[in-house]
Amino acid sequence: MKYKIVRIELKDDEVVVYFKKMKSNATVLPKIDSPERMIEFSMQMGMNIARKIEEALNFDGFVTLEYDTYCTLDLKVGDVVEIDIKPA
Repeated sequence: MKYKIVRIELKDDEVVVYFKKMKSNATVLPKIDSPERMIEFSMQMGMNIARKIEEALNFDGFVTLEYDTYCTLDLKVGDVVEIDIKPA
């Protein structure tokens, strides 16, 4: 499964990497031919941006890594990673 890294925290000798599941949100821009449609479109975009910010602050899971492993992987916020979850 593909996840996007949304936050990284350093705690003592460990690093906690928070991630959010990737979703496809393809949208089509409407044809804007009047001031009313422009205002409506602006309001929709504002709500969409607010929703994206809220989603970014939440996360689906986290992984705790040792600092050396984190440095080797060179992970950054915004990177897309693929994680396989297997039962123990």
